[in-house]
Amino acid sequence: MSSLIHRELLRRMFLGRETERAIIEIDSHLHPSIGEEAVIVGTFSALDTDDVAVPHYRGALVASLARGADVRKLIAGVLGRATGPTRGRQRGDFCGAFAPNFFGMFSGTLGASIGYATGSALAAKLDGSREVTVVTFGDGTANAGVLYESLNLAAMMKLPVVFVCQNNQYAVSMPAARAIAGGDLAARAAAFGMRATDVDGNDVMQVYGSVGDAIERARDGAGPAFVHALTYRQQGHFVGDRSLYRSADEAEIWKQRDPIRKLSETVVSAGIMSDDEVRALRDEIVREVALAATAARDDPMPDPAVVIPDLNAYAR
Repeated sequence: MSSLIHRELLRRMFLGRETERAIIEIDSHLHPSIGEEAVIVGTFSALDTDDVAVPHYRGALVASLARGADVRKLIAGVLGRATGPTRGRQRGDFCGAFAPNFFGMFSGTLGASIGYATGSALAAKLDGSREVTVVTFGDGTANAGVLYESLNLAAMMKLPVVFVCQNNQYAVSMPAARAIAGGDLAARAAAFGMRATDVDGNDVMQVYGSVGDAIERARDGAGPAFVHALTYRQQGHFVGDRSLYRSADEAEIWKQRDPIRKLSETVVSAGIMSDDEVRALRDEIVREVALAATAARDDPMPDPAVVIPDLNAYAR
């Protein structure tokens, strides 16, 4: 695999992490995906430009950046600024960029995005398009009924869709080990007759390769696939969550498996980049994000007339 891909995936993971860190410093409305970047970046970097991305709410900003979104605009969106994607109508990290072939979580119901993705794939099949849809979701959502309805429909109709479970091992405070009967999510998907694989969700190259292969198979008419990527949420469910439901030892073990650290060590040991080049790349991203965050924080708040509907208009 090209060394350029290693460099670009590392850059995208640095960019996603530093963007979330910048937001944490200035706003508490964030569900961090720190520690899960390999699943998000590896998955959505594997798509072609015309393919459809439907990210999990945790990591929608990182997925947006992997698809080329502007850092300042995304941060402005979380801060509710007029320069954000919704021009201040919504502040949050659930939706990500408003862009062609990109769907954020526009419903407060977890799992709805799985239905969006399956519908997108059905539309592509009916249109005779070669577009593939990829959707990510967490281990908690893996117990939602809509997933199994979607898996069944996708398998029966051989839809061009790839389902990626971003298993960070906790649904808020509920351990996946207690919530998932049998403990084998890939086996559940395989029961529908589709290709289902387990990957190391902290190895971005493994995720990129597995999802990329599933995308090309779907594009060639082989039907849907399921990828289970085991990873770890290094921070709380949201910024203020103290994570009292898990041990410090467990968290430390997974920090040692950090996906950015893993790829950094890989590119250095393979001679793709030197330690100095990795540090220089990280420092460059830190500066870029800091400038974007400062600019976004100084951007104007929206005009109330724009974000607040004229209720009298509905009464007429």
